[in-house]
Amino acid sequence: MEAALWAALLAFVIYFVVFVIPNMREIRLQNERAQVQEIAAENATYCEKFGMRVGTDKHNRLLDLREFRMKVEKRMHDESGYY
Repeated sequence: MEAALWAALLAFVIYFVVFVIPNMREIRLQNERAQVQEIAAENATYCEKFGMRVGTDKHNRLLDLREFRMKVEKRMHDESGYY
């Protein structure tokens, strides 16, 4: 029984090293892309809600605010220690 448990553990470790670890960076990047898309959709929704349709002068003035928000989010991400 003990040998079977060790064999299962070894099989899991090999699987993890071969299949999971090499894809961790890509999985993280996919999650970040999805988050960026979600934020962009959220921004567009609120802009429409407050009467600042995409392409209008009011909407274009918000680009500075959006840039500021992205810098703050990047700073928070960098300080959290995730790489």
